[in-house]
Amino acid sequence: MLAELGLADPKMTGRSLVAHRMWRLGRPFDQGRSSMMRLSLSVSLRGFALLLWGLVVLPVARAETYLWRPVKIGGGGFITGYSSDASGSTRVVRADVYGAYIWSDTANRWVQLVTTASMPSTFHVQNGLNEGVYEVVVAPSDARRIYLALKGRVLTSRDGGRSFAASSTAPFEHGFDPNSEFRNYGPFISVDPVRPDVALFGTPADGLWRTDDGGVTWSRVPTVPPAIDLRPAQDGHQSPGIITWFEKPGGQVAGRVWAMSAGNGLFASSDGGRSFSRLASDGQGGPSLLTQGAFARDGTFFGVDRETRMAWRYRGGAWQSLTSNGGLPSLPFAAVAIDPDDSRILVIDQSGTVFRSNDGGRLWTRLAHESRVGSGDPPWLRVSNASYFAMSRIMFDPVKKDRLWAGAGMGVFYADLSDSSRTVTWVSQTRGIEELVANDVNQAPGQAPLFAVWDFGIHVKRDLTAYSTSYGPKERVLIAAQQVALTPANPRFVVTNASDTRTSCCSEDGDAVLAGYSLDGGDSWTKFAALPTPPGTRPEDPWRMAFGTIAVSAGDTNNIVWEPTYNRAPFYTKDLGRSWRRVVLSGESLPFTGSHPHIYLSRKTLTADGTRPGVFYLVHSGEGANQRLQGLWRTGDGGETWRHVFKGEIAPNTGYAAKLRAVPGRPGELFFTSGIPYATGTPLRRSRDGGETWTSIRGVSQVDDIAFGRPNQAGYPTIFLSGRLNGEYGFWRSIDEGENWTKIGAFPVGSLDQVTVLGADTDHFGRVYVGYMGSGFLVGEPADCKAKPYAFGEDAECFSLR
Repeated sequence: MLAELGLADPKMTGRSLVAHRMWRLGRPFDQGRSSMMRLSLSVSLRGFALLLWGLVVLPVARAETYLWRPVKIGGGGFITGYSSDASGSTRVVRADVYGAYIWSDTANRWVQLVTTASMPSTFHVQNGLNEGVYEVVVAPSDARRIYLALKGRVLTSRDGGRSFAASSTAPFEHGFDPNSEFRNYGPFISVDPVRPDVALFGTPADGLWRTDDGGVTWSRVPTVPPAIDLRPAQDGHQSPGIITWFEKPGGQVAGRVWAMSAGNGLFASSDGGRSFSRLASDGQGGPSLLTQGAFARDGTFFGVDRETRMAWRYRGGAWQSLTSNGGLPSLPFAAVAIDPDDSRILVIDQSGTVFRSNDGGRLWTRLAHESRVGSGDPPWLRVSNASYFAMSRIMFDPVKKDRLWAGAGMGVFYADLSDSSRTVTWVSQTRGIEELVANDVNQAPGQAPLFAVWDFGIHVKRDLTAYSTSYGPKERVLIAAQQVALTPANPRFVVTNASDTRTSCCSEDGDAVLAGYSLDGGDSWTKFAALPTPPGTRPEDPWRMAFGTIAVSAGDTNNIVWEPTYNRAPFYTKDLGRSWRRVVLSGESLPFTGSHPHIYLSRKTLTADGTRPGVFYLVHSGEGANQRLQGLWRTGDGGETWRHVFKGEIAPNTGYAAKLRAVPGRPGELFFTSGIPYATGTPLRRSRDGGETWTSIRGVSQVDDIAFGRPNQAGYPTIFLSGRLNGEYGFWRSIDEGENWTKIGAFPVGSLDQVTVLGADTDHFGRVYVGYMGSGFLVGEPADCKAKPYAFGEDAECFSLR
């Protein structure tokens, strides 16, 4: 068995054998007196080496600084809300997967609001604010006043977003999901047009709340009922939050306050939102649900509803359906905007189809739409120019006439309207926003790093400071690459399991699954010639073999093992995907014998050995009827036969974001983390015998991921990890096989997002890549810079090692 793993290689003689045994110190590997002499010699050599290392290298490391900065890809996520003050001085947007942004004229880009520089210190913990923003709005009368709801709280800023304070009073913490199917509804916070201290906050399940002291304290408004559960068959309360608007009759600001409670209808207040009663409608039925709404200058209210595919007008105390007898077709309407300068009204459905009325909603004109990349924006955003242009909030610019702003599926866009044109041209203004969901990052020696993301494929980045111009395997909306796997057999060979995330539609072109390989480092791609049909699936299902985790043999690019998602059975190929055979695990219970349950999990539990051809490892978490398969499986023949070499969980909670990593160039050496930051009993695990036994790395716990980079000197790869050392969270580096660790970052560039993946540069010592759940990638590397704490609005950070 040792020969299978290369642990008894007869070619390993002399210095290489001594070094190899030094790596395995503490494990019996020989018998008799001669072995004891060799062990003593190894210990002495190792002690001398470490002493020399401490005298020569460590003082240099202590003086070293690390420069952290974003990997510029750009955009990539849904901007679900847009807000501005009445002067147009402050513009903010919210993102569905991480954070919110404020536009900076000085920097000519969007600046992240959710960072260590602006958020209260209570959130400065591992994955402290790892989700999108539920709502962010600017007070109409005070450009420096911002309200922001995330992670169950409402925070307020009085200095234009440089710092936020969180209320500690009831109703917090609330439950709301910034990435739910209702994320494009709103606004869920409305601020009084003239009193910036007065605001209303609508929750999905806990009703409407009001503050009159700028968010320091909040009180429940009992006269507005909580929204009903629109999806009772699903777990938890599924509905949009209560939406509120301040009425402006005749353009004045002394009007009523409106509140829409999903399923209950509209309510109105005449006392600034302290109490509400049902909105009168002259006995005519009105909407019970609205997605968005807006007031015209004459006081008429226009609202749209995606759920019922209707648009409404409220005038003179009566409702009129604009889709029944008002000239609009029935569509899943997403947004409405009213021109503040005249009677022009725009209604847009969720695919970007625009309807314009110039007479208060009596007659409507359907407009075409197109998009283009704005100056200085990521060039690859040209893929947004498609028939489906996903929309959220739209708003007319309060200063620049005829300009319309939109939060869209790929960033922020604006359009300059003309009544003479039948086409709305959206122009991106997304630079500064990095809202990609990071799945993987990998780099072969001498090659450009590859960044794999949810929805927008694989980006080959020869220049980390320049926006991507394209992505692979094919410019397609949408395509998620969950993994890119490399092999020492050929540094230009890459394999991926990229698949289209629209699993309920859009397979007509035959590219629902773009899994395949590249022979040129990711510049061009070839789909696998065939896809297998796992047990429990149908051959006509285009996603029968998709997503999951994938690996390629260390010695043969034709030998690939792929475990798809939905717990479907793994398969292997020895002819580069022209044919596949199922991985058979002894004791399995068909049909679902795999261990990758959901497409959204950042899970990498299949890997190839770092050196030996045909050796693969698979961690099984024992899902469903296959509890007996739990543990680590190994094959030495490319996937044909597998042994259950470790039974039971290697560490607790292995069924989620677990990572199994093979050390490059080190046969049989593996690291494993559950990837769970809040569980107990999660030290970093290590195996030196191909997964048969595991030991814990002293003091290292709650590890998100681990990566291996160029050694500082000839020998063992540099180890990087995101996790806790003796309870302290940060990013750590070890140049002595994990014996000692140096902190190279705390919360780089202020990020409080969740780390999903780490990668490292094999050519440049110390360079490490970090991927986040909703804010793209960062790169950190040794640099000559002046260390200082991260400051608001900066796009880089210099950290002093310790």
